[in-house]
Amino acid sequence: MHPTSLAWRLHRLLVVVLVLGATVLVPTAAGATADAGGRHHAAQVAGWTPVPGPAQARSRPATVVYGGDLHLFVRGAGGSVRTNRYSSTTEAWSGWTTVPGAAGATSAPIATVYGGDLRVFVRAGAGTLRFNRYNLVTGEWSGWSTVPGSAGAASAPAVAVYGGDLRVFVRGVAGDLRTSRYTLVGDVWSGWSTVPGSAGARSAPAAAVYGGDLHLFARGAAGAVRTTRYTLTTDEWSGWTAVPGRAGATSAPAVTVHGGDLHLFARGAAGAVRTTRYTLTTQEWSGWSAVPGRLGAASGPAAVGYGGDLRLFVRGPQHRIYQHLVGPQSAQQG
Repeated sequence: MHPTSLAWRLHRLLVVVLVLGATVLVPTAAGATADAGGRHHAAQVAGWTPVPGPAQARSRPATVVYGGDLHLFVRGAGGSVRTNRYSSTTEAWSGWTTVPGAAGATSAPIATVYGGDLRVFVRAGAGTLRFNRYNLVTGEWSGWSTVPGSAGAASAPAVAVYGGDLRVFVRGVAGDLRTSRYTLVGDVWSGWSTVPGSAGARSAPAAAVYGGDLHLFARGAAGAVRTTRYTLTTDEWSGWTAVPGRAGATSAPAVTVHGGDLHLFARGAAGAVRTTRYTLTTQEWSGWSAVPGRLGAASGPAAVGYGGDLRLFVRGPQHRIYQHLVGPQSAQQG
C-alpha cells in the first residue's frame, strides 16, 4: 500500500472518531447538556446545584420539613402541583411526582405542617384558595378542598402556625393583605379579614414566627420589602415599615428562621438573589447582600433549615429547580 494512501485512511479514521466523540454530549441551552439518548442533565452553576429530575416548574418553589425529610413543591403544567422529597439519611431525592387530584393552581404553592399533617395551599380560579393535606402515617393525600369564604386572592398564599392556629395570608386586589385562620379544634375557619395598615404590597406575602411574634413581609414600591408584626398577647399589629437598606427586590420575599436569626430573601436584578438577616438580641438587620453565584433565577426563592444547613431554592433554566447551601460567609455585600 502506498504510504500516502495509508496516511489518508488514518486521517479519515481520526475524523470519524472525533465526530463520534463530540456527539456523546451535545450542548443545549442554558447550562444543560444532552447525552446520546437525548436525556437532559442540568449543570451546576457557581454554587447552585440542580435538584435531580424534570421538575417542569412553572412557579417559584416552596419547601417544608416533615417526617424527617425535606419536601419541595412547585406548580407544574396544567395547574398541577409537583413534589420531590430529600432525605438527609440517604442523601437522595425521591424523584418528581404530581400531587394527586385537580389542584387548579394559578400560583406558586406554599406548605406547612399543622396538626400532624403536611398542608399545601395554592391560589386557584376566581381568587379562591385550595389546599391538600398529606399524612405520613397513611401515606395518603386528603384531596383538594377550597378555603371557605371570599379570599379575593391576587397572589400566591403564605402560611404560618402561630398561637395554636394555622394562619393563611394573600395579597388582595388593592395591595392590601388578607388573612384567615384555621383552628384544628373545632375544624373551623375564622373567615377572611384585612391586615391593618397600608401594606402597599406588590407581591405575594411571606410569613414566619420569630421571637414570639408573627412576622409578615411583602415587596413594596421601588423594590423595597415591607414588614409588619403581630403579637398574640396584645392581639395587635405593629404597623407597616420598610426593612432597612436597598433590597432591590423583583419578586415576593421568602423568610425562614435558622441559627437563631430570621433570614429574608428576594430575587434582585439580573436574577441575583439578595438576603438580609434580623437578630432578636440586637434588634438589628444585617443589611442586604447578594447570595454568591450567577444562576439567573427565574423565580423568587424559597428557604428552609434542614440537616444543619440553610437551604435556598429557586427556579432556574429549563424549568429546573436549583439549590444553594447558605453559609455564614456566603453572602457578598452590595
